[in-house]
Amino acid sequence: MIEMRTPAQRIRCGPIQELLADLGLPSPVLVLGSRRSIGAVDWDPLERAARVSFFAGSTPHNPQEAVDEAAGIARAMEPAAILAVGSASAIDLGKAVAQHAAGAELVAIPTTLGGAEMTRGYGVLQPTAQKAVAAMHGVYGTVCYDPELLATLPRAVLGSTGINGWAHAVEAHYARRVHWLGRAAARRAGGRFPALLLAAGERRDAAVHAALFEAACLAGFALNACGMALHHATCHALGGLTQIPHGVLNAMVLPHALRLNAGIAPRQVAAVAEAFGIDDLAAEAERLRDAFALPRSLAELGVTAETAERAAEPILASTLLRNNPEPVGRDEVSSLLRAVHGPAA
Repeated sequence: MIEMRTPAQRIRCGPIQELLADLGLPSPVLVLGSRRSIGAVDWDPLERAARVSFFAGSTPHNPQEAVDEAAGIARAMEPAAILAVGSASAIDLGKAVAQHAAGAELVAIPTTLGGAEMTRGYGVLQPTAQKAVAAMHGVYGTVCYDPELLATLPRAVLGSTGINGWAHAVEAHYARRVHWLGRAAARRAGGRFPALLLAAGERRDAAVHAALFEAACLAGFALNACGMALHHATCHALGGLTQIPHGVLNAMVLPHALRLNAGIAPRQVAAVAEAFGIDDLAAEAERLRDAFALPRSLAELGVTAETAERAAEPILASTLLRNNPEPVGRDEVSSLLRAVHGPAA
């Protein structure tokens, strides 16, 4: 038996000041993000309509102490609405804090291409350097996209978070979990993302930014519907151990994860390539990585082979492996980690 569920969300696109003025959020509002992402938005329209408090302590991978601090603010002020603005880390922080503010309206304003605004899952970095994974009961009720916010991103961040978004489409398309709308969204996003990213690497304009947000939204929807697999299990484990930004890890891991899966699940990976209109998915992942001058290996960033090897256990323990198109074992995971680590500098 197949069961497919589609979350109810309101997706809006336009200038952020107009969207904020039109949201009609109840007071008080808790805004979560980093200093950069909060500083990228003019909050006057929202502050004229509601009492607003800001938490600018979002950091990559959501350390437990940051989550605890933001959750404490939420418990004290009892917000009627939570608005998360920024990268996937800020959007995921909103998911974690929402567990401490029952009934609050949830709004996401992404400024990168990770697609976390469309998904339920999030991770919290523990003192043990492992990520505790959890999920909201629902999803963000409202998502607001302003293409101009992508113009605030450094080129490398645009590229790395875009590769993460493209990886969502890839994994959703060959995932074992079946969802017709999710697969269709993955096909649309996966076929468009590479050319759009390359175009954005050459010119930054509103039309390209809007199309990239559309691709990120669809890829995030697909991921929420169909789930993740080996690639993201690897990125999550390495992220906890190394603190390397998630998008950068995606750029390093994706070519190797694709080649590994092409060896054990050639039919499923070939189906993704055909659906996306791309002959060699791994080569395309490398082309995108190199177009944005992103790191090729963990060794380039000073990560030791021993640290990379420590990721094997959390990867093998990840429930995401059940969703991989074919099973993987310790030998495959170890081989993948060696490839991602690369030769010693």
